[in-house]
Amino acid sequence: MALTRKERTLGCLWAMACGDALGVPSSFLTPEQIQSKYGWIDTFYPPEKGHIFHDGLLAGEYTDDTEQSMALMNAYIRDKKVVPMSVVKEIIAWADRVKDKYASPLGPSTERALKNIAAGGDITVSGKWGNTNGSSMRIAPLGIIHGLRGSTLQELARDVALTDLATHNTRVCNAAATAIAWGVAQAMRGEENLDKIVDATIEAAAEGAKYGFSIPSPDIGMRIALACDIVRKAKDDQQALHDLYAMFGGGDLSADSIPSAIALFLLGKGDVKKTLEYCVNFGGDCDTNGAMAGAMVGEGTNYADLAIGPQVWRDKISEMNACNFAKDADEILALIPQWHVASESDVADLIKE
Repeated sequence: MALTRKERTLGCLWAMACGDALGVPSSFLTPEQIQSKYGWIDTFYPPEKGHIFHDGLLAGEYTDDTEQSMALMNAYIRDKKVVPMSVVKEIIAWADRVKDKYASPLGPSTERALKNIAAGGDITVSGKWGNTNGSSMRIAPLGIIHGLRGSTLQELARDVALTDLATHNTRVCNAAATAIAWGVAQAMRGEENLDKIVDATIEAAAEGAKYGFSIPSPDIGMRIALACDIVRKAKDDQQALHDLYAMFGGGDLSADSIPSAIALFLLGKGDVKKTLEYCVNFGGDCDTNGAMAGAMVGEGTNYADLAIGPQVWRDKISEMNACNFAKDADEILALIPQWHVASESDVADLIKE
């Protein structure tokens, strides 16, 4: 039986949150360090005391990946379109709420841009040096919206560029975020062929790269293709994990993280539990990679079944976080017919030479 729009939306949100929270303790560890400390992560652990980003979090709490995704969703629901300053205000408000919760709520590109804006900087240039994965980690709600409304890639890419404007206004970050959002959109439409979804992310990266400032960086589409080629050529999953990490490392740069997450999505073969476990045991920015891959793979799962990991995963997420994904899904679905896509004139100034 085909899944409903609400079931796909819930699958996306739950899998994103689970991947995020599962990856908390392993973030920015190497595969060897993860194996030494935890063996194989398939449940929730707190981060080690003094963790560079997550110190203070408890087992089962998710991070900025999910929380900023929900902050953006709040802005989208209120404005019924992308309003860059609303995005900024939601992220600032969220950061203020959680400033005492854990060590470092903001990623490097977002923090640098928000400091510039607070000092009176122009939001059209505050994100001109963004190169990390913060814009991609929180873009899933936009992928849900455009997937459900049947948008073209060009329509989605324009909305991504406006969402990224203040903090990640570069070709590399727009390419990366458009790739993730378009992958989510394909899954929301019921696409089950993972190779077709991967191909769509490569096409989307090229479209997203039309927007933003140029900074030294690799081509995101080519990096996605290379990462997925490593997965396809490996003799087994363990070799794929080893070779992929050796080439990409999975760190927080967009050029490393997004190709890694999409390749791990491919390696998981549509199995949500396997996909998330691969992400959080991979090394590097594990929570973010888990959130992004989760957002792409969860749509094929009826969240009411046990396929998104053991029931205990979702029970723990519900216990440890102030979330109501059923309400969120209803609000997203109600938003779809009211959504206003950015026009070409809205983003004309974002196409840089």
